[in-house]
Amino acid sequence: MRLSEKTLELNICAQVSTHLKGCQNVFWFGLTQKQEAKAGFDACTKLGGRLFIFQFKASNNVLKNNSRRKFLTPHYQLDALRKSARNSMRSVFYALPNIGNTTEMYRNPDLLSQTWLLDVAALSHLGLPTKADGTMRKNGCHNMYLEPGQVEIHSDAIIAPLINAQEFVSQGFPGADGFQWVFKNNSNQFLEFCSLLSQGSRGMVLY
Repeated sequence: MRLSEKTLELNICAQVSTHLKGCQNVFWFGLTQKQEAKAGFDACTKLGGRLFIFQFKASNNVLKNNSRRKFLTPHYQLDALRKSARNSMRSVFYALPNIGNTTEMYRNPDLLSQTWLLDVAALSHLGLPTKADGTMRKNGCHNMYLEPGQVEIHSDAIIAPLINAQEFVSQGFPGADGFQWVFKNNSNQFLEFCSLLSQGSRGMVLY
C-alpha cells in the first residue's frame, strides 16, 4: 500500500523526537484543517530558537531503468519556498523519503535514515515546467528524481546535493542559519510572509 505524505510526515517527525530524546523535550503541535489552510503547515515544534520549514513529499514511483524515485512538485510551491528561503541557508527544505509503500516500510522502518533533505536556498533558478517540445506541462509540476545524495530536477535540468536527515539531526543541524523573516512592524511584510507559507510549507521546526 502506498504511503501518504501525512503518514510519512507524522512518522518522520516522531523519529526526529526519538532521536533527540535525552537532549531535550520535544513537543510537536498539529493544526486543525481550518488552521492549516490559513497557516500552510501541518506541524511545528520548539527546539530552542532556530526555525526550520519542511515541505514533505511522498512517492511510490521508482523508475525501472535506474531505480531513481520520482517526485512531483508544483512550480508555485517551489517558487514560494525559494522566496521564503532567501538569506536562510539550510533552513527551508524539501523532505524526500526514499520509501513509498508499506512493503518498503516493513523492510526498513527507519524512515529518518532514508529521508533526504533538499536545501531550497541552495537551488539555482528554475524556469516554468515544460515538456521536451517546450510547451508547458499541464500539471504545472517539476519532476524530481531522487537517488541517495542528490536529486535531479526538471524542466531546466539541474542536479542538487541532498542532506541525509538522520545525519543532519544527529549533528545538531550544522550550517543552519534558521529561517528568518523581519517584519519591522510592517503589516504588509507580515501578510506577504503568511502568503508564502500558505503556498509552500508543510512542516515547521524551531531549534
